[in-house]
This record gives sequence, C-alpha cells and structure tokens, in this order.
Amino acid sequence: MKVSIPFQQLLTAVKTLTPAQKEKLRQNLVENQPKKIGKSEFIKMLLSGPVYSKKQIQTIEENRKSIAKWRTKS
Repeated sequence: MKVSIPFQQLLTAVKTLTPAQKEKLRQNLVENQPKKIGKSEFIKMLLSGPVYSKKQIQTIEENRKSIAKWRTKS
C-alpha cells in the first residue's frame, strides 16, 4: 500500500519514535537498499555473461549489409 505523506510530516513522525523503534526502522531501511557492486564484480558479471558465436556474428553482419543495401535503394 502506498501512502503520500509530506516529508515534514514524515520527519515529525520519525522524531516521535522511541529509540528502539528508530533502530528497527533504520535496520529495515538498510536491509531494503539495493546492493552496490564493486567495479571488479561488475567486470566479472559482464565477462561471465552470454556471448555471440561466430555464426551469430556473421548472420548479424549479413543482416546489417542487407538493411544498408535496402536503405540506399529507396
């Protein structure tokens, strides 16, 4: 469920929380943040991804040439 609360009102509500509730809120916010990956992890992910075979690359090149010919004929 989404609720639209003005920021100032939200800030006031958070300030009224007990220290235990604030800690629980902080933990919940930290857990739900997207994980950041480092540069080396990103490179590993890219290198382990799918790659085109030589036949697929050849097919793509042929299709590009065909499209280029078609475009210049018009």
